[in-house]
Amino acid sequence: PSLLPHVGGALRARYPKLELLLIEEKTEALIARLREGRIDAAILALPVDDEGLEHAPLFDEPFVLAVPEHHPLAKDRGRALHLGDLRHEHLLLLEDGHCLREQALDVCHLAGASEKSGFRATSLETLRQMVAAGVGMTLLPVLAIKAPVPPQPSLRLRLFAAPAPTRRIALFWRKSSARTGFLQGFAKVLAALPDALLDPTDGLR
Repeated sequence: PSLLPHVGGALRARYPKLELLLIEEKTEALIARLREGRIDAAILALPVDDEGLEHAPLFDEPFVLAVPEHHPLAKDRGRALHLGDLRHEHLLLLEDGHCLREQALDVCHLAGASEKSGFRATSLETLRQMVAAGVGMTLLPVLAIKAPVPPQPSLRLRLFAAPAPTRRIALFWRKSSARTGFLQGFAKVLAALPDALLDPTDGLR
């Protein structure tokens, strides 16, 4: 959902007769639909272990840390965070089945952080609302904080020092697909995002 507002116009211009039927689902469900031929392609985060699929990398998406406005890590926003700053912290995460959950857990393990027990969100929007309510902190991919996503006055965003934790996004399709040539071109349109869109410092709120 956070990608579509930024590519919809380019897709309509490049493919004016294309009818897009969009489904938002967890990774495992999307891969199953791909295998069964029920969808033509899926936008997923790497890695995806399936020998029957091909993919085209689209972009690397950095993470930012979202914290409540009164949390100690909300201060000194001019200094970039290091993963070590998260040591012994407890992060709010998505429920099982979301690829973002696994990516966030990987970052937590690297940082010496852990998951906050007793709560798992069903969506990124739920995570954002829980942070704004002061329940805890979380990792958000950078497209999830860019306009048209509305700002949360009681939530603060902190950047990570290089190399920041990131995830790689790709377009996947079946190796047997008759639309491979089209999907390769489709992927190029999706990948042609402005650099500022993937820059956490641009328009930081």
